[in-house]
Amino acid sequence: MSTRSARSGKKLFRKTFTYYIPAPPHRKSGYREREFDKIMQGILQTGFEIESLQTQSAGGESGGLFVVAVLKTNSKKIFDRDMNQDLQEEFKLSHTHSSPDIILDEEEDV
Repeated sequence: MSTRSARSGKKLFRKTFTYYIPAPPHRKSGYREREFDKIMQGILQTGFEIESLQTQSAGGESGGLFVVAVLKTNSKKIFDRDMNQDLQEEFKLSHTHSSPDIILDEEEDV
């Protein structure tokens, strides 16, 4: 997905990044989600900027939070990088999820 900025005439390239954070055990006070912080820092260091960030809670027994970021860059080279593979390796991310209530597209075919 890409669009041309009307003001600058530069082409912008966009990607989405979705991350699921499982609900932590019940606590009396908040805590910092350091893994997510490291991942976002890694994304920003690749040359992307965050255009928008949205969250959606997921209920159920395990519960959690989906974070959806729209990332942008004006560099085709940065856009074409396999950011998913880089993030998988650097942060040891999983393609699976912890909630049996959440059905991924590829699981529906099984």
